[in-house]
Amino acid sequence: MNTVEWIMLASFAGALGLSVWKLYLFFPKTRLADDDTTPESVELLERIMIETDRDHPSLDEEALFQKMTEHPAFDPNHFWRFNQNRLRQLILRYRLREPDFRR
Repeated sequence: MNTVEWIMLASFAGALGLSVWKLYLFFPKTRLADDDTTPESVELLERIMIETDRDHPSLDEEALFQKMTEHPAFDPNHFWRFNQNRLRQLILRYRLREPDFRR
């Protein structure tokens, strides 16, 4: 390899290293305070859902959503992204473990 090829190889390696370093700085390193996708948060939502369904067994999804948001353990500041679509995902996730839930 001649001098020009070595310079090009070093420039490519330097640019690649700089790009990887900038991407590393871009991604978050700490969990956000209102992250409701953590296993603990999902477990809390499941517990609220199960308790609400046990107390009011004949609710449809919309009414279940309303009752869940009124539950004393439901923190609206933490679960500010919680909506009916998220409730459907939560029900489907729970049905994988308990197939007879809400049938």
